[in-house]
Amino acid sequence: MAPGTSDGRAWTRWLLGVFLTACVLVTVGCVWWGVVEMRRSFDRPETDYDRAERLAGLHYKQHPGKGRYYIPTAAALSRAADGSPVAYLHFGIAGGDYANIDDFLHTYDLPKPGSVAPLPQDLRAALPGDEPAEGLLLPVGQAGRQIFVVMRPSDVEGAGDVYVRATGT
Repeated sequence: MAPGTSDGRAWTRWLLGVFLTACVLVTVGCVWWGVVEMRRSFDRPETDYDRAERLAGLHYKQHPGKGRYYIPTAAALSRAADGSPVAYLHFGIAGGDYANIDDFLHTYDLPKPGSVAPLPQDLRAALPGDEPAEGLLLPVGQAGRQIFVVMRPSDVEGAGDVYVRATGT
């Protein structure tokens, strides 16, 4: 090459630097995408049980810091005639020192049961099993939610069943 003209090596070095920078950016983007997708795949998909618990206000994420939660024995999610969702839940409480009706009520900040009331027919029809005709109705706390406590005759104190019917938007 003639003196005073730039050689091709400077241009090649610049092009190599741009190429390597692009490679690093693409690699970082792929790693970021992979981490996001892995976190998303580890999240448990929401089920009808979760939706029913959330509608009833009894989902564990709605009561942070409690340390214990109750899992429904049965749950169903359907729609009312007007299209609004309706959740039906049944909690079987074994009784004893740690898992009893009083602890259930305390865990979810619910009041003590009141008077005897009939379980709604749609609740009895939605849940599998032989649901009782009546239970102790908790005073209204959340609009659209009815909670019934049925004490189970058992040798273990505090054993019973909790039935929930919740409607919402």
